[in-house]
Parts: sequence; C-alpha cells; structure tokens
Amino acid sequence: MNTGKYNKKNNSESTFMLIFLVIFALCFVPFMIKSKNNKSNEKQTVKNQPSKTTISEETTTQPQKPGINFDYKNSNILTNDDIRSEVAILYDVSSNTVLFSKNKDKISFPASTTKIMTAYVALKYLPEDYIITVGTEITLIKPDSSIAYLSQGNVISLKDAVYALMLPSGNDAAYAIAVNTARYVSEDPAMTDEDAVKYFCNLMNETATEIGAENTHFCNPDGYHDLYHYTTAEDLLRIALKSAEIPLIAEISSAKYHHINIESGEEFFWSNGNSLIVPDSEYYVPFADGLKTGFTDEAGYCMVATADHNGKKLVAVIMKAGSVRQRYIDAANLLYSETEPDKIKIEEPVTEQTQTTTITTMVS
Repeated sequence: MNTGKYNKKNNSESTFMLIFLVIFALCFVPFMIKSKNNKSNEKQTVKNQPSKTTISEETTTQPQKPGINFDYKNSNILTNDDIRSEVAILYDVSSNTVLFSKNKDKISFPASTTKIMTAYVALKYLPEDYIITVGTEITLIKPDSSIAYLSQGNVISLKDAVYALMLPSGNDAAYAIAVNTARYVSEDPAMTDEDAVKYFCNLMNETATEIGAENTHFCNPDGYHDLYHYTTAEDLLRIALKSAEIPLIAEISSAKYHHINIESGEEFFWSNGNSLIVPDSEYYVPFADGLKTGFTDEAGYCMVATADHNGKKLVAVIMKAGSVRQRYIDAANLLYSETEPDKIKIEEPVTEQTQTTTITTMVS
C-alpha cells in the first residue's frame, strides 16, 4: 500500500477545507453579525414605541381650550358679499353652531360693545342692589363720549347703573361701575380713580382669558378708542354668551326704556339705543331682544344682536359697518336668514355723511 501518496492527498484536502472555512468566515460572518444587530435594534425600537392604548390615552387627556369651542356649519343662504360689514358672525345657541362667519378672527375695535363685559364683570363680583356713589371718576370720560348724565354725588344701585350703561351707553356709568367694583374687589376704598380703572381692566382681561377670548384685550370700561383695546367677532360672541349667565344683563338690554328715581332722589329716563328692538324704528325686528351697539370712527358701527324666534335663539355680531343703516340691515338680514328668509333686504353699501365732529367720534 502506498501510504505516502494517501497522506499527501489527505493533506491537500485538509488544506482546501481550511482555506474554504477562512473564506466563508471572511464573507459571511460579518453579514450574519450585522443581521443579528439589525434584529436586535428592531426589537429595541418596538420596545420603545408607545402602545396604541398609550397613544389613545394621551390624546383624550390633552387639555381643552377654555370657553366654548364652536361648531361651524357654513350653510347659510347669505354670502360674504351680501353682508356689507367687514366682520360678522351668526350663531345658533341651541346647537352651538356658527351658521355664518366673515372675517371672524380679524382684530377689530369693539367700541361700546365693550360694555357687555363691563356689565358682566361688575355683576360677577357685586350684588345688583350694591349701592354706588358716583365720584370724581366720571371726570375721566372723554368730552365726546355718550353719557347717561350722571354727576358726582349721585347715589345709585348697581342694577340702575347697568341700565345707565347699556341703554344710553353711558360712559359716565362705565367709569362709576368700574371704579366702585375695583375698590370693592381689591378691598382698597382709597384706591385712586386711575388705579381702580386699571384694576377693573385686569378683571376684564382675566375673564376674557378664562372664556377663551384669546384675541381680546381691554384698556378701559367704555370702549373709547385705544390701539390696544381690541377683540374679534368670535371673541365678542364668547363674551356675549358669557354675559347670558347673568339674566339681568339680558333683561336690561331688552328694555325699551328705563324711568327711575335713584337712591339720592334724582330722576332719570333712559331710552335703548338699539333700534332693532324699538317698535317705531325702521330697523325693528320683532323677535330681537338685545344686546348692545357701539360706534367710534376707528371701530365703525358695531353691534351684538340677540334674538329669540319661537324658541330658536340666535346671536349676530356685526363689526366695522360703514354706516348705522348698514349695521342694522346686516344684523337683521343675518337674523332673518335663519327664520324668515323672505324678509332679507340686500342693499348697496351706504356711507353716511356725519354732520358734526361730536357725532362722528361719539362712543355709543
């Protein structure tokens, strides 16, 4: 037997096998290691991802925006061109639905619709029979303001002061209410008139934040023009709805007039400046029942109009109308669009020529 030849052959096969194993190791082992690492990373990634249950829980527990979050249903028969005012909203109270909106988030000046918030804040902190003594704070009003003809020394209940605020749009009433409320809430009867007004405006702004009126800021209680005194139609709607929590505000704003002898003996007669609720007005809407008008040169003609048509409660907001007529026509058309569409009147825009500077700049 030739064992040498056999051993030589055996050694050749061993060498070949060794070379094969080395080549295999160099080519495939790194690939296998990489693959193993990828699988490990995938497992780690899955492990670190939140489960579907966790995601769902995080979504449902996120904080909601304060105040009312409106539903929007853009199905009203009116178009933006039909409403001449720059800014407008129509809201259905029962369904929490905005039925019509035009520039609802546009920063606008509220003029005397500010007094809705003034009334709300005062009645939030004080009882309606709280007695106010009118003081030097009424000297803070501007000379071209709308007034209720209050004077220093008048003693009047808060309820009657709110009538003076809302019906003739008395800026004198606004300052008397603001200063007396601030001194009561702060428990500082010696607070100066100016500091009391600032304190009251802080209460107004705190309330605005609480109800979600995030694009609103107040600098005074009467709505006299200030660059930093502003709101939007949607925020003004929130303020109007918040005021409905105090029924007295709706009661007062729906009154045609108020005849009163105040506590100090003086007699007053105030008529409501909202022509939508005055029967002998050409703008009368039989089912309208409030709320407040406003005007300055910068704000244009504004209003918040409330209505109840056979149980259907509506709120219309008009801002930056070009004339008093356009304000009322637009408000009426919005209210009629969801109740009696055949009474809608679409008119060409009219800009009124004001007769005197006093009328032009009056806050009302």
